[in-house]
Amino acid sequence: MEQPWLYIVLLGAAITVYAWMLPRNEGKDKETNFVSEDAYTQLLEDLEAENRELFDAVAKFKQEHDDTTGKLSRRVVELENQMKKWSEQPSAVAMDSRPPVLHSPSIAALESATPQIFQQSSLPISDEGRDPAVTSAESESRSGSLDVETVDEQSEEPIVPEITIRGRYPELLELHDKGKSIEQIAKATGMNKGEVQLILQLARREERQHA
Repeated sequence: MEQPWLYIVLLGAAITVYAWMLPRNEGKDKETNFVSEDAYTQLLEDLEAENRELFDAVAKFKQEHDDTTGKLSRRVVELENQMKKWSEQPSAVAMDSRPPVLHSPSIAALESATPQIFQQSSLPISDEGRDPAVTSAESESRSGSLDVETVDEQSEEPIVPEITIRGRYPELLELHDKGKSIEQIAKATGMNKGEVQLILQLARREERQHA
């Protein structure tokens, strides 16, 4: 008779213990769920902050890249302009440094007069421009010996002084003989390089004709 009551008491005690433990498990589940939601929210916030930092870093890098590209582009344009100026300068300098041969009256007159001087110095002296006394003396001497006539002609012929390039520009040609360059000669004499070159050419032509 006692056993059924014992079973009932044990069953009641088991139900009581289970009922007492059940609310605590539900509280733990709710607390666990709350903690999980907070952790998930915190994780989302951390990810969002990292994304913002990454976006800011990418934007900053893009801005720096654009600035660097702009500086390089401007530098390339400046270099191209400098190259154009440098390529134009030699042609302008060459045009300015051309010797004004045709526009220099002294050099043109010198060049035109020099062949005439050479031609005049090489022409024989005619009897019309000579002294009648000399002519009669020579005609009388021809009746003598041929040697006497030759001596009389050499002694009676007037000496015509020649105007040479070396006589007109001794300092310039002396510097050239010393091995000075055209630029050095031009600085020393105050002439431009075109005049110096022309005078040297005329001097060489004169030497070849007298050689």
